[in-house]
Formats: sequence, structure tokens, C-alpha cells
Amino acid sequence: MNVVGYLHHADLLLEDEQGVAIIGGGNYVLSLGDKVSLKRVLDPAKNLYLVDISFAGNQYDCSCEDAWILKFEGCRDALNHYLSNTTVH
Repeated sequence: MNVVGYLHHADLLLEDEQGVAIIGGGNYVLSLGDKVSLKRVLDPAKNLYLVDISFAGNQYDCSCEDAWILKFEGCRDALNHYLSNTTVH
């Protein structure tokens, strides 16, 4: 999935042809265009995933692993519903 935006402070909006996701709580600062792949669940109770990150600035040659919390995963319509229910208006 590609980083396509920022949400709720340090949360990241990811998107690919299968849908969108929101992740947060990682140790790296990611930029628009970086690629993030969810590898496996580290802690199901916390929705904590091991992710593989490829940085666009390095033409995706450099990658690393980190742990991020998956806060949302679904389609654009479900994302709009999630944001309207979790955002203070």
C-alpha cells in the first residue's frame, strides 16, 4: 500500500487497488509515496502488525521492518463512515 496522506496527528492513510487502511504508532517518519506492506500480526489484541516499509526517496531500494497499529482497513465508503464516527466535529 502507498502512503497517500496523514490523519489524526501521526496516523497515515494508505491505499492500493484493494482498498484503504489507517496505521499509527510506528517508529519511522513516512512520506507520501512510501510503500507499506502488512506482513503479519504481532499482537491481535492491540491490532499490532509487523510491516515492511520501502522508502520512495531511495527509489524503494531501502526497506526496513517496524511495528504499527492497524486502526482501519476497508473501502473508501467505509473509510468515510469511520472518519465521521471518529473525528471531533
